[in-house]
This record gives sequence, C-alpha cells and structure tokens, in this order.
Amino acid sequence: MGFTQQAWAPFPAPTSKADKLIVSQVMNTIWKKRPGVVSNSTRVLAAPPRNSSVNNRHFFRTNRKIMKSVSDRFLMWIDAVGGYLVCLKDQVILGQARPGSNTDIPLVADVAGKHAKITRQGDEGDYVLEPLADVKIQNAVITSPTLLHHGDLIVLGSAQLQFTKPHPLSTSARLDLIGSSRTNPFADAILLMSETLIIGNNMTNHVVYHGEDHQIVLFRQEDKLCCRSDQPVNLDGVIEQSEGELYYGSQVKSDRMSFSLEEVQ
Repeated sequence: MGFTQQAWAPFPAPTSKADKLIVSQVMNTIWKKRPGVVSNSTRVLAAPPRNSSVNNRHFFRTNRKIMKSVSDRFLMWIDAVGGYLVCLKDQVILGQARPGSNTDIPLVADVAGKHAKITRQGDEGDYVLEPLADVKIQNAVITSPTLLHHGDLIVLGSAQLQFTKPHPLSTSARLDLIGSSRTNPFADAILLMSETLIIGNNMTNHVVYHGEDHQIVLFRQEDKLCCRSDQPVNLDGVIEQSEGELYYGSQVKSDRMSFSLEEVQ
C-alpha cells in the first residue's frame, strides 16, 4: 500500500493588514463590561461623586429616577411570617375581586362589587364601617355607619373578617380573614396603616414574628414611607442601616427578620 503526500497550508496562514485590523477590533471588545439590566427595583450602589454632599445619605443607596415611591397600597412579605396587604388611605372600599375592579380590598367571596366602606377618622383613629350591602357586626345586621371596636367580627356576604387595633399607641388597625375568606392578590391579613406600623415579637404589635427581641417600625413622613429599626439592618443592599425610605421592591434584612415590599398590580 502506498501513501499519497498531502499538501498542507503553512502555519500560521499569511494575513493581510485588513484581516489584522478586524481581528484587533474583535479582541478589543471581548473584555468590555456589558451594561446591566435596569428595572424599577434595581439598586445603584455607586461611589459618591466628589462634589456630592455627605449629608445626602440616601443618594448612593438608590437612583431616584428608577425607584418608585409607595402610594396607596402595597404588599409586604415577611419571611417565615406571611404576606400582608397594607392600605394607607383613610378610607377603603371592600368588595368582590373582579377584573378592572377599583376596590381597595378585593375579596374572593360571594360579596357585592362594593360591599362596605371603612373610614378612619378623628385624632383617636376611630374606624367606622358603612354598609353598602348586607353587613353584620357581631352577628347583628347594621344599616347605617357603625363604629368598630377591637375584636369585632365583620360579616360581608360569605366573607368574614375580624377587626383589631393591637397597639395602644398606634391608630393603625388590622383585618384578619376568617375561614376560607381570602383576598386577591392573596394576603394573610389586611393592615390599615395610619402613621405607624410595628413589626416585632410583642403580641401587641401589628405584625408578630416569633423570634428574639427585635422591632422595626414603618412610619409615614410627609409623602414618603420610611422604616426605623432598633438593630442594624441591610436596607436595599446597604448594610448597617437603622433608618431609611422604602420603595416598591425594597428589601430589609437583619439577623432576625427580613421583609420586602411589592406593588399591587
């Protein structure tokens, strides 16, 4: 058997100046950093510009152009505790969850589109329930605006809720869903937030978590929603924080508790 000699091209193959220029341009782009995706919940942790004021503590935590401030409602998800629909308005409408419905507290139940109205009024933070359809409080039918008391059981059609004002120094209230009643989007309870909302391991807090002593207070400051912690927390990626503004998408983490905020669609 004979062997046929095969012609091989010389290595490396000769290249023209144009070929070298193309290769050089491609190689110069390999190590360029690609821009990251920017969304409403993207946190910008940039180094401070030289001419920036050191007192502007929130400037470097967030980019205000892409952050969205909290408005009338939001969902708060607390790890190992549950989810809460938080309403900031002094007056809320409860009704059936329907596509395009503008009810503040949408209920998945046999209720009217707008079944009842709850209004917070006065310095004492009294809550008055006004029936827009068949409503019972403590198994008694009401036909006119009625003052709610701590522990009252409210029946709206097939939905049952319990009204409580847990903290003696806060006018915020809580509505707990009883039985098979639920909201859409799902929440374990509804929080009617006035000026403050307290999360901690005390049974008088608006949200109770079962752990070591730790308390975080959500509070309203003009048109902003802020939080204050009795221990250092990681606030949107910035460690060792004790106070700051919250936005849709904000995440607060400590060694004992963590929660996040979500916009209600």
